[in-house]
Amino acid sequence: MNSIIDPHTGLFISSYFQKRIQEERSRTQRTNLPFSLILIDLSLVNSKHITREINKERILRIIAQVMNKNLRETDLKGWFDDHTMAILLPETAYAGAEALCNKLIYLSKARLTHCLQNNFPLEDCFSITAYPEIFDDDDDGSKSKLGGKIKRLDPMHIPRNRKTSVLRNGLEKHSNKSDKLLLPLFPHEFNTSYSVMVQKAIKRLVDIIGSLVGVTLLLPAFIVIAIAIKLTSPGPVFFKQKRVGLNGKIFTSLKFRSMYHNCDQTVHQEHVRKLANKEITLFENGKDHLFSYKLQNDERVTKIGRFLRRTSLDELPQLFNVLKGKMSLVGPRPYPIYEIENSTIWQYSRLTIKPGITGLAQLYSRYNRTYTDAYRLDLQYIKKWSLWLDFKILIKTVPLAISGRGAQ
Repeated sequence: MNSIIDPHTGLFISSYFQKRIQEERSRTQRTNLPFSLILIDLSLVNSKHITREINKERILRIIAQVMNKNLRETDLKGWFDDHTMAILLPETAYAGAEALCNKLIYLSKARLTHCLQNNFPLEDCFSITAYPEIFDDDDDGSKSKLGGKIKRLDPMHIPRNRKTSVLRNGLEKHSNKSDKLLLPLFPHEFNTSYSVMVQKAIKRLVDIIGSLVGVTLLLPAFIVIAIAIKLTSPGPVFFKQKRVGLNGKIFTSLKFRSMYHNCDQTVHQEHVRKLANKEITLFENGKDHLFSYKLQNDERVTKIGRFLRRTSLDELPQLFNVLKGKMSLVGPRPYPIYEIENSTIWQYSRLTIKPGITGLAQLYSRYNRTYTDAYRLDLQYIKKWSLWLDFKILIKTVPLAISGRGAQ
């Protein structure tokens, strides 16, 4: 047991502490009970802030002692990385973590009165993040009772090393609204072996080459489809919708318009809401009481739109998103924002990989798989991902799209 504890501070070493964070994240997905993380980054403290002969390690030990005396037995204290101490608070929402953080700052300041300059803002070293929680981009921190601000971190941007300075900057600001972070998500414990990294690089290379070749070869089809859409119904050629991509970043999905322009866009939103709440939602033809993700006989779809959907030709403009790196040729479904907002915690894992034009869920949800099945297929793809799996999915997609089997 001693091998996982830092003998100088009594804190768990970084590798063990990171593992416990991942375990707590998995537990939260099962129980729906939140947890919080307090980070204490003392890299801001340097020699000019120290007023007496005392080394930085002594300051760390003093703060660690304050932590030891004020934590519950179930709370874990450890090193998040080589420079940042952290406290893991199970079953604790943001407000509870904030109260504890204020207390730790107050007590630490009292212990460090003769060590640090009086005007040194110790609260700047403290940051809080919680899982799960939706963050407001207009709020960059919570007001500390001591007058300063405790940084409120987006868990998706907590770095695993010190090459970035996000910890110091708090919640990252985004001038581009399309890059706004929708959901917090602690990073997965991915396999970062050399072979896996090589496969990921190859996957991106295949995406670039495949999208370039696809756009070039299918350009005549783009023109024909665009003309057909304009001739059969008024409105734009393309349908744009905000979708949620890798790590919860929002991007604009681009598809050929298959519905009438300005039709009611809330129909599917209400359908998803009922499915998420396990309410019965009838097929439009009234023949079944299945919890199907797909809407059948949707009167909002145009005649040319039914053909485009049946052959998946409406998805062709997504090749531009693949080229830009927002999507991949193969991956989970790119879900609309309202679907993510109706998701449960265990479903957030779908956001740990780029969405794809095709994938397991895209293939098999054509056969009216249930709402939950579609999510489980996405998670199954993430768990079993390999280049070989991508290849098999691409091979199966082509004849299925041509035949139109199971499409609505």
